[in-house]
Amino acid sequence: MARPLRIDVENGLYHVTSRGWERRVIVRNDADREHWVDLLERVAVRCGWRVFAWVLMTNHFHLYVRTPQPNLSPGMHDLNSGYASAFNRRHRRSGALYQGRFKAVLVEDESHSLELTRYVHLNPVRAKIVDAPEQYAWSSYGAYLGVYESPTWLDCQAVLGQLGKHTNRARAAYRRFVESGIGGVASSPLAGAAGGVLLGSEGWLEQWRQRLAEQPDSPTIPTQRQLAWRPSVEDVVKVVCGELGVDRAELVARRRRGNDGRLAAIYLSRRLTDESVGDIGRYFGDVSTAAISKAVQRAQSRRNQDRAWDRQLKKLTAALQNSGLSNAK
Repeated sequence: MARPLRIDVENGLYHVTSRGWERRVIVRNDADREHWVDLLERVAVRCGWRVFAWVLMTNHFHLYVRTPQPNLSPGMHDLNSGYASAFNRRHRRSGALYQGRFKAVLVEDESHSLELTRYVHLNPVRAKIVDAPEQYAWSSYGAYLGVYESPTWLDCQAVLGQLGKHTNRARAAYRRFVESGIGGVASSPLAGAAGGVLLGSEGWLEQWRQRLAEQPDSPTIPTQRQLAWRPSVEDVVKVVCGELGVDRAELVARRRRGNDGRLAAIYLSRRLTDESVGDIGRYFGDVSTAAISKAVQRAQSRRNQDRAWDRQLKKLTAALQNSGLSNAK
């Protein structure tokens, strides 16, 4: 059974969410909600977390949190298992409360904090529970606006400080920023998370891919393979040239029919790299995206019927993976 990739790091910055089993409710009344917030406070204080934002919905919750110690997983285990046990006792039920384990996106730095906290605080509005986020009591938005005093474990100032040194002005600016996202204007900042677990710059993502490539491959964690070091088109060409003993010019020159090396390089570039079809086409002689797509289809069809061709592509893929591991060290 596939398991989510867990990245517990010192001083990690995360967007975390957990959903109810089959999207069923995880709170039934305000007593449940108060208990969840109390438990979040105990876990945050014990683990030393800096919580930047939170919202508790009917069937899920969101957290935006920094972990000075690499303890996100044990902390979330205490939060979810502790709450689920109490919920089951209180409502005389049994069985799982949450849909599997929590989901976490590791964020590069606090440059995403404005967008991520807005995303968290607008959850009740997107769910059409309220018209404005301040109308919803079970989130950290009230603390941001100064409606109630922020507890010690909730760090609003780190985000508000990005909008100015004067607290009242920063709160007003933050409110305007959040309200500007009502009506679907603001897209989810998590949409660009690589593999659904890493959100940051290309350089930072590449560093994480290299780190993941050094770890033992686990077939039960498909995201690890997805995020591990990815070759560039140039990497593919170098390996194909070396393995097949052909010149680079033969691979990149257009209108060369019957060229297995070129076909393999195009196929592997499309399957293994992050480059777009257009960029791959430009690399291989400025051919059209349609030509690249047809070449990939032709290589795949041949792979399904020709065992020798399939073995050759597997050998080239393994050589690329070995090359990536070497580069990561």
